Amino acid sequence: MSIGTTKLCHIAVLVRDLDKALRNWEQLLGLKAGEPFNLPPASEVPVFTNGELGDYADCRLGTIQLENCLLEFVQPGSKPGPWKDKLDRDGEGVQHISFIVPDRKKALDELRDLGAPAPYHIGYWPGGTYSFTDSAAQLGVEINIKTNDDNTAKKALLLRDPDIHKQDLL
Repeated sequence: MSIGTTKLCHIAVLVRDLDKALRNWEQLLGLKAGEPFNLPPASEVPVFTNGELGDYADCRLGTIQLENCLLEFVQPGSKPGPWKDKLDRDGEGVQHISFIVPDRKKALDELRDLGAPAPYHIGYWPGGTYSFTDSAAQLGVEINIKTNDDNTAKKALLLRDPDIHKQDLL
């Protein structure tokens, strides 16, 4: 039994000052960070937190590509959400580790078998789905399960009827 992959996608680190964090990491690693960007609005990327459609367009992200993994740095915006809530509660540091899996249901079933709850945060990018599971009690960190799904058609459905995403919690 396993989640079906050992392919690490990224490690996400919460920071209060994205520009400062990226400068420091660039200096430490001798690498150039990607250009920081804001998350797209919910109309482009439907995202659900605890079952509610959210808009995290005020969150800023920056990345540094390593040989074997992407480092992702997140500066939460002012709105409540998974990144801001964790930063306010626990301070700066690792928020989640992300894996790309071939079978999302199988991976989430494996996490449930360990005692982790169902995903509380699900996003539907045009080229993939991601699901945050609060697995800290079981694994010491949250896990983000990602798949490379084509969500082009699903996005329109989700924006018309947000409850459709609940099928992904099963």
